[in-house]
Amino acid sequence: MKSKRLSFAELAKKSGVSKSTIHGWTTGRRVQELKELKRVATILEVSIHELVFGEPDPFEAKSQEFLKELFTGDVRLTVHKIERMRSK
Repeated sequence: MKSKRLSFAELAKKSGVSKSTIHGWTTGRRVQELKELKRVATILEVSIHELVFGEPDPFEAKSQEFLKELFTGDVRLTVHKIERMRSK
């Protein structure tokens, strides 16, 4: 909020999440709902992980790299059906 220069009221208005809910998150008195977290994270332009833990998502770079490879055709996936052996 500080880096975006937003107050609780401004963030609440832009995200559609109540000011009291956002304030409750910062004080630890309110449990976060994923839908609300997503809306606030979108407004603040951060990941949900960064919003909750205050640090960048350690897996974000890896997932972005995988998605890039997947959509450029560099990854080939093979799925095998594994049947369980039944005891007789």
